[in-house]
Amino acid sequence: MRQYFINLFRELLIRDTTDTFVFFYFPHNVPELAKLGTDHWQADAVFLQNIGQIRRHLADLDVYFSPINGLQPLPLPPIPTVITLADTQDLYYPQFFTPQDLFYRDWYLRVSSHLADRVIAISQFSKQTIAHHYRLRPDRLVVAYPCADERYYRSAEVAKAPSHPLPETFILYPANRWQHKNHDGLLRAMQLLKEHEGLSINAVFTGNDVNGGYQLNEMAARYGVGDLVHQIGFVSVEEMAYLYRRARLLIFPSLFEGFGIPLVEAMAVGCPIAAANRTSLPEVAGEAALYFDPTTPDEIARAIKRLWFDATLRTRLIDSGYRQARKFSVDQTVQAHQEAFAQAARAYSSRRYWWNLTVYQPYHLLRVGLKRVLGVYTRQVAFARKQSLW
Repeated sequence: MRQYFINLFRELLIRDTTDTFVFFYFPHNVPELAKLGTDHWQADAVFLQNIGQIRRHLADLDVYFSPINGLQPLPLPPIPTVITLADTQDLYYPQFFTPQDLFYRDWYLRVSSHLADRVIAISQFSKQTIAHHYRLRPDRLVVAYPCADERYYRSAEVAKAPSHPLPETFILYPANRWQHKNHDGLLRAMQLLKEHEGLSINAVFTGNDVNGGYQLNEMAARYGVGDLVHQIGFVSVEEMAYLYRRARLLIFPSLFEGFGIPLVEAMAVGCPIAAANRTSLPEVAGEAALYFDPTTPDEIARAIKRLWFDATLRTRLIDSGYRQARKFSVDQTVQAHQEAFAQAARAYSSRRYWWNLTVYQPYHLLRVGLKRVLGVYTRQVAFARKQSLW
């Protein structure tokens, strides 16, 4: 979502010559803003010390956009609003969240979605699940696919080898160590290939460790594939482009994705893909991926083996990927957001605003507060963890 915002904001500043963007930012945002590659954002920027100070600057705005998973600050004065919601993962995999996380998402994301005049979803899958679970009319959601950094489409020019040594041949998995990324399923598949097929296939992992995340190196050693795991941490776009170009294939066994931007990056570069057959991933990759059930290590192993050895299949997926990647252009991302802003301005209703603020929000806060007191979220996590994958 951080990369989604950086790409979106940079391109809005470049391509939208009609609207003026008043940008609220805070001290901790400054290092990220340097990555925009432009200082146009400073023209109408407002430097603040805390999120609540935004309220005093809203009177002159036509639309307020909160791009990172919810409405901040909450509640807002009456003004047309747009938010981006990535997914409803907590409703499918509560075991990957704490009870406090479940309470917060149940309250904050639902209330945000009802107070906003338009909700941007990052895939059709996300739109359908958000509309269903949060009980929103589908016409209040606008799908705006994220776009990959344009440098991936120029990978031959910009690719740069990372400083870490790489194996001669390898599969690639770019993902932070969140539990839903299913690193465990991939390691088990690598173990099966090594022990049953005699195939020792190296895997390069980018991304960072996270609190409560998967212990990659520890588990790789336990499964006997520690020598095949190459963890190189966070890398730049140029280094990532190099990895996509060098990898035999992108492996993407994630259990839940609101979109899955690495698939677009890989397709733009020309890296064949083996991906999970669920959530938004088939929507993103289309015919440009070999799909498997991510809950079955044996299926992951078979997909890796097939794509590793089948050069004809790799070529077909690469050709399909080039065509598929063009669907996720910068233009469509910008236009979809502009349409959401325009719809919000037209659809704003003070009556609906005051209903949601004075009736729905207090009612829902009481509801989730009662669920918290009764231990519903704690039981959800405990039950889901008992129903573990393997």
